[in-house]
Amino acid sequence: QPTHSPAHSPATDITRAKVQRLFQPPNHHHHLLPGALHPMKPHRLTLTHNLVLHYGLYKQMEVYRPYRATPEDMMQFHSADYVDFLKRVTPETQKNFSDCLTRFNVGDDCPVFDGLFDFCSIYTGASLEGAAKLNHHMCDIAVNWAGGLHHAKKFEASGFCYV
Repeated sequence: QPTHSPAHSPATDITRAKVQRLFQPPNHHHHLLPGALHPMKPHRLTLTHNLVLHYGLYKQMEVYRPYRATPEDMMQFHSADYVDFLKRVTPETQKNFSDCLTRFNVGDDCPVFDGLFDFCSIYTGASLEGAAKLNHHMCDIAVNWAGGLHHAKKFEASGFCYV
């Protein structure tokens, strides 16, 4: 039997929560492997955004455009040589980084694509800003749809996640 009254149920508390959504307008050039069957498709973030708009969920949130994480922000956890590699590698230059591709586990699961570092900067900045807003009690819930990219390790990418 519940120990709380219906007026103070977890569901009603959440509906009164201050929700902040960190949103970066979609950048459609972020495709891991254009035309390929790679399961990670950043355009899904655009689809999620459209659902939030269509269902009017945005009316229940404060929406912010987050800052982009700097290399220094990323180096709070990731190694400097790994972050530098992510900044410099592109589809055109990856053949020059064959040792680094193996060392940093970038390839099939975590391919190099145009705008890789920019994409990492966007979703990492949103997660960092969401955490800061929570820590400073500026919101009760912070949402970053792209922030679930959590498999990356200090020295390497993993499971479609870079940082």
